[in-house]
Amino acid sequence: MKLVDMPEKFFGPENYMEYENRDIRLSISKINSFIETLGDALLSLTYCNKQEHPNTDERLLNIIRRIHLRHAIVDLNNSFDLLLQVPWFLYRGWIGFNFGGPYCHPKHKAKNDIIRNSPSWVESVENSCNYKNVILFLNGSTESSLNTLASFYEVFNNNFRFNSTKQFVVRSVANQIKHKHNIMLKEFYEPYTFNIVINEKELNFKEQNLYPEIVTRFYDMETNVEHGQIKARYKDDLEIDIEYDNGDVFLGKDLINQRNVYAIDDLINEMHDYYNGIVDLYNQIFNIINDEIHENPFTKAPTIKKTTSYNMDEFFKSNI
Repeated sequence: MKLVDMPEKFFGPENYMEYENRDIRLSISKINSFIETLGDALLSLTYCNKQEHPNTDERLLNIIRRIHLRHAIVDLNNSFDLLLQVPWFLYRGWIGFNFGGPYCHPKHKAKNDIIRNSPSWVESVENSCNYKNVILFLNGSTESSLNTLASFYEVFNNNFRFNSTKQFVVRSVANQIKHKHNIMLKEFYEPYTFNIVINEKELNFKEQNLYPEIVTRFYDMETNVEHGQIKARYKDDLEIDIEYDNGDVFLGKDLINQRNVYAIDDLINEMHDYYNGIVDLYNQIFNIINDEIHENPFTKAPTIKKTTSYNMDEFFKSNI
């Protein structure tokens, strides 16, 4: 899939003018952070591509791709969180959640209000920003342009973050990496080969398309006292349940959840869709907020410096 071009960053936020009831420069800093994070994701996506590593041993290739796709998943997921903060700061959406505001939670107390320009208020606004709050604010606005912004976010959210028609989404995989600190890939997963000897002949159940279930008791070898039973089932892989008579049960399915085993190419295809989708979302947001952004006449127009080109292949390709 062809990836769309990266958006261009703004100048540093200090080059722009502020207006009453807006926080222009903070929103620009969030846009620039979004674009930088998206750029990191794009770099990782580039080197996930097997075509970038020709003549590489297959296992080494999978290791290289695994490293890059982990970074790409996390950065893509984080880029959406940053993009949520743009209208949250620009239009001061957080104010409506203070005490007495239209979106204030019933249990919220005035002492916990966010006070603009108080110590650490920016961090407090960042921490209060989430999808639910942003959408509540945008949809509740009397400005039609903000309602339109809400619809843009909702379409992206439904297509790429919470979509029951997909086997997985970037958000769920990123959460797995965040909470489990690991990601299971089919390329590294080796199912158990279950053979059994019957009448001195070895029978391979998978080759014979047989799906056996074996139940047997187990006991203490020193006392000969039985303690429970073992259930072994084999279909795509071997599952062994160990059940003690006292009620303690250990299920084999808890060890490997097939729904959380992903193929590298499937992940990359979904990330490509997500990347293109979030660039489209950014462009839609930019078209609405662009009229709010003007350079500060007090500051000198930034000088566009000639950039240096770097060859990243030297650092990220195995055969250089």
